[in-house]
Amino acid sequence: MFFKKNTALKAYADGKMIPITEVEDPVFSQKIMGDGLAIQPEGNTIYAPCDGKVTVTFDKTQHAVGIAMKNKMEILLHVGLDTVNLQEEIFHTLVKSGDDVKQGQTLITYNKERLYELGYSDVTMCVITDEGNAKNVEILSNGTVKAKETDIVKYK
Repeated sequence: MFFKKNTALKAYADGKMIPITEVEDPVFSQKIMGDGLAIQPEGNTIYAPCDGKVTVTFDKTQHAVGIAMKNKMEILLHVGLDTVNLQEEIFHTLVKSGDDVKQGQTLITYNKERLYELGYSDVTMCVITDEGNAKNVEILSNGTVKAKETDIVKYK
């Protein structure tokens, strides 16, 4: 008899995990785009929380990356609040739409100091925009997380 093992998304940054309902942007806190979580990053690098295919990047601002997994779950990693309005090159996306990515691969790097100087937060959301074929999706509790190691979302 074969059992499907539980699988998980890994932390995409070192830092403190925050419930998405506490993010200071109603699009995220009211789960308009979907449920998820946020991490207040300690560093300036965002890693892939899973294997998948890049579905979207933002060419102008480079502040977000969408990933579709084999189980058809889709996630969006969005760095900062209102960062879509940035006029300056702060972010550098290392992947493009259509690329295959592996869990732990670097997706985005950014100039944290300049972002703060311009008055922006770098709280980074992971929104599950489509659960696909995943079952029993569970967002894990608050706390300090380690990039590439800490489970942040479990599913079957």
